[in-house]
Amino acid sequence: MTPDSLNALLESNTEARTFFGSLPDFVQGGIMLRSTEINTEEDLHKCAESIFHEFE
Repeated sequence: MTPDSLNALLESNTEARTFFGSLPDFVQGGIMLRSTEINTEEDLHKCAESIFHEFE
């Protein structure tokens, strides 16, 4: 896990980049705070879902 793992994922995966761009700003911000935990598109989806649940 590297600090830029989220950036690497978004640069290399069009679907992940599109999904991330479609999220509300507060979710994107939360994901960026956890960027070192996100290495795969599945991680990205799980993280977004977790943040949505935190704000329900």
